Amino acid sequence: MEEKKAAIINHIKERLVDLKELGKIYTDEKVNTLASKLAATDRTLEEIKELIDKKFSNEVRKINHNNHLATLKEYYISSIDKLKKGNNCYLLSYEEGVKVLEQANIKEKKDINLFLTQVIINNNNVGYKKANSEDNGAELIVSDMAYLLKIDYAKTYRVFDGDMNPQGIINSINATKKERFLNLEEALRFVKEESPSFTLRTELEDYHDKNIRLGLRNAKSTEYKKNIEYVLKLFKALPDITDENISLLKKDYLNLKVFEIFTNSLNNDLTNTGIIVNKETLKYTYRLSPAYNKHITNLSNLKENETICNFFIVDKRELLVTLINNYYKDIKELLSLIYNNKDNLISIVEDVIKEHLGYDEFNKYYDRVKENIEMICDLVKLKKESTPDSEKDEEKNKDNDEDFLNRIAPYIANYEDIDSDNKGNSLLLGIVTAILFITIGIILLAIIAISKMNI
Repeated sequence: MEEKKAAIINHIKERLVDLKELGKIYTDEKVNTLASKLAATDRTLEEIKELIDKKFSNEVRKINHNNHLATLKEYYISSIDKLKKGNNCYLLSYEEGVKVLEQANIKEKKDINLFLTQVIINNNNVGYKKANSEDNGAELIVSDMAYLLKIDYAKTYRVFDGDMNPQGIINSINATKKERFLNLEEALRFVKEESPSFTLRTELEDYHDKNIRLGLRNAKSTEYKKNIEYVLKLFKALPDITDENISLLKKDYLNLKVFEIFTNSLNNDLTNTGIIVNKETLKYTYRLSPAYNKHITNLSNLKENETICNFFIVDKRELLVTLINNYYKDIKELLSLIYNNKDNLISIVEDVIKEHLGYDEFNKYYDRVKENIEMICDLVKLKKESTPDSEKDEEKNKDNDEDFLNRIAPYIANYEDIDSDNKGNSLLLGIVTAILFITIGIILLAIIAISKMNI
């Protein structure tokens, strides 16, 4: 027993070297107590050493992670100048992975609910502010992920007061003076007021009023398509809408649904996205508004496999299956981008999340997103096996993959991996190498094509 305990103590002290370098000290008394407890178990010495290695490796990662977040705050504080006249806060945003810290004036306009306040940014843009909470980093994470996948997401800021204390998150809905932002609840009222399509308008009202009255509830499998089709019919009922405009809104909305599953977004109701209405000409034109106000880690009434879609609590996998089975034509480019770049995406997403969440929240959310990416790729693989890509699809996918690699090559350099100095460099090298091979391939194809021409 004493010999086993001595071996355990020696092993603990060997592993403590890493922690001492990080400023964490274990007293002899604490080491002795831990060794006594471990020696008294039925585990073998090798099993105990493996357990110690796992525990201390996790401790090292946690200390490194939290030190990194503390260093970020010091960086922000060192970057600020005294607030200029008329400004009352600092806004931190991430533009293509690059941190941008700027001064601004924020005025609260009205409370939307207990957690959301409409604000005016610099007397110009409308924004929506969430009070400070542990989950606030989620908005910045989702904004960065949207950039990776070319999804339109509301400009997102972390708000700091004059002493750089975090005050919350703001999503800015950018619309020009000739544009009007309407969430999907407001869009229905707009349709009721101005749409000439009486039959469709009445159908929308009936479906909406029935489901609002029944409240949020679990969806049956037959309700998924009706749930999504409600929004697609809402687009068709918009006044002055053209077939081309309908197709664009449909594709953007369905891609947003895939993105919400990818990011583990939970509160995807009718108020967290909408349309931008433009009337610069005599007729209305529309675009899907950027999404905002995403809660991604937990909601008390949801299970881990569930999310919210419009009026219903839905199973994420079932929702994705419905999207793939019914709307594959609209979402296959995004699905192929995720499928073809799975490993790069998982690695980059890990770094993005580390920038914004504490260690425990980081682990929980990263595991969820990784599971979602794996789920998406598994289902896409099955779909591609049953419905192979055409030559045109493959050409488009190659273009999208090349665009993705070019887009993230400079971006990824802004995220240094916490656990290993070499991982980020390896990923960047892999990306640059991939771009090089793609470029060489394009050149070779061009040479072959030219050689076959009769000149």
